[in-house]
Amino acid sequence: MKALGVLAAAAALVPFGLTNAQALPVGYGEAVASEAIASLTADGLTTTEATDLLSAQPALIATGERLVDRVGQDAGMFIDPATADVVVTVVDQADVAVVESAGATAKVVDHGMAELTAARDAVAEVLPPGTAAGIDVRANQVVVRIDDTATGLGELTSVSERYGDLVRTVRVTGAFDTAISGGDAITGSGGRCSLGFNTTGNTGITAGHCTGGISSWNDAAGNYYGPSIAANFPGQDYGLIRNDGGLAQPGDVNLYNGGYQDITGAADPYVGLSVCKSGSTTGLTCGQVTQVGMTICYAQGCVYNMAESTAYVQPGDSGGAWFAGGTAIGITSGMGGGYSYFQPVVPGLNLYGVSVF
Repeated sequence: MKALGVLAAAAALVPFGLTNAQALPVGYGEAVASEAIASLTADGLTTTEATDLLSAQPALIATGERLVDRVGQDAGMFIDPATADVVVTVVDQADVAVVESAGATAKVVDHGMAELTAARDAVAEVLPPGTAAGIDVRANQVVVRIDDTATGLGELTSVSERYGDLVRTVRVTGAFDTAISGGDAITGSGGRCSLGFNTTGNTGITAGHCTGGISSWNDAAGNYYGPSIAANFPGQDYGLIRNDGGLAQPGDVNLYNGGYQDITGAADPYVGLSVCKSGSTTGLTCGQVTQVGMTICYAQGCVYNMAESTAYVQPGDSGGAWFAGGTAIGITSGMGGGYSYFQPVVPGLNLYGVSVF
């Protein structure tokens, strides 16, 4: 049988950052480690610091999650790449000792996550197309992004101003758009996307705006894959394809350089997490998660619980895999304003009752 990787033609990748004698970060293949390290060294880390951070991320997240649960709904968390530490935001000085006793860094802030979430939700209710809203946990603010196409901003402006400096508005160039590519379709009539992850039940998960527009799929070589059997978009951006073509479904991700990254589990994204993306247009790219829990309003409608990243995405990358080493993190949804956007994969897996393997 022919193996199914990501659905599209390969893009070139030149590995960078590792020497033959240097140990790989835990859970990372060489190509993914090289690209992730290159992204982190571009932000000022040394190769050794970047390698250590990638290995430490799962433990940092586990510590942060435990502390947020312990402190309560006002606590937030993010990874600080510069210090290779997890930072827990608190509003009560008494919680500092709780955080620091667990070996994490505490940051006292003016606004708890409950207050920030309420402001974000109020702003999200009045977002017109061409806008986005999320919580910048590092700045302790709600951020509203407005692209060049956005109109009818009166109500959004009024609600945002009601919160004073709790809400920061940023104008961005270009437009928020899903990352599907029309024209010369190589995977189905109507466009080109990328597969996210092979999943149990003889299925594969991708973006809902892909499966909603394309009913039948082929792989990059033109072999029949199968039909779209689920499309959740807008609101969410998840889709499911059934493998009726009998293609082999390995538990890995195509890196578009002849290599693959083994995927062994799935987890949620957090701000500061170093992540990589595989897509049929831009191949393997890496960056940092900058926001989570975002609402993005495309022309087709708004999508909730999105994550924002600095990793490079272009049309045709839609539905592609986001991962941190061997851990599945998300599914490419769109781009705009110099950022890329993905849906966290865990809610999509739960939605369809499937898992990565």
